[in-house]
Amino acid sequence: MQGGAGIQRQISVQLTPEQFEQLYLQPGGTAAKGDLAKRFANPTPLGIVSFLLALTPFSCLLMGWQGATSAGALTQVGGYYFIAGLGLTIAGILEWILGNTFPFIVFTSFGGFWLAFGFLLDPSKGVADALGGNTTPEYAKGLAIYLLWWAIVVFIYLLASLRTNMVFVLLFFFLEITFDLLIATYFRIGRGNVAHLESYLKASGAFGFLTTICGWYLLAVLVFGSTGLPIALPVGDLSGFMSGKRKQT
Repeated sequence: MQGGAGIQRQISVQLTPEQFEQLYLQPGGTAAKGDLAKRFANPTPLGIVSFLLALTPFSCLLMGWQGATSAGALTQVGGYYFIAGLGLTIAGILEWILGNTFPFIVFTSFGGFWLAFGFLLDPSKGVADALGGNTTPEYAKGLAIYLLWWAIVVFIYLLASLRTNMVFVLLFFFLEITFDLLIATYFRIGRGNVAHLESYLKASGAFGFLTTICGWYLLAVLVFGSTGLPIALPVGDLSGFMSGKRKQT
């Protein structure tokens, strides 16, 4: 500065494992090496909100809010592409840059899920028409088998989330049940058994909505924390769960 002494200041913020995990959802509250997290914005809220803005309205459709049906998902194809798919993928790549492995794999994999789901529903792609409609055994069984392996992925994420916080654990727990119910629904359609089909879809939507409640809560925690809003919302830190030291060889 002209006419005075130069002023140079570097601020280093040390986060506790609980604080780091709460902001980045990284199992064990372990920060990656380096200072990228101090220089770049936290991408975790972007991943959470992108996921919520796809699953929340879809869950409402499955539950039949205001007389809506799952067919209304066609109106949300753009959101599946450009909000959920794109937003989650960008958030995942940024988590990878910061060295946060768990959020990276969760966000990018679900970004791919919503892109694929949007492609499946997109009328211009004609996937359902090529199989004779979305109620044919070929379509229903194929989708059920695809969702089955996604349920396995979600179960792995559920186990990994046991090192994060209770809200994240509940989110994956409810999401796992959502996938399980959708799998049962489409296998029933594939076998030609349409009895109680509406009840299965509503149950899927209800557990999907419970998933989003956990997500909206996490989003509030992340956004409030990023702005310094003096509202401390508990998440139930689990960063010390199963943290026994490995034996050195």
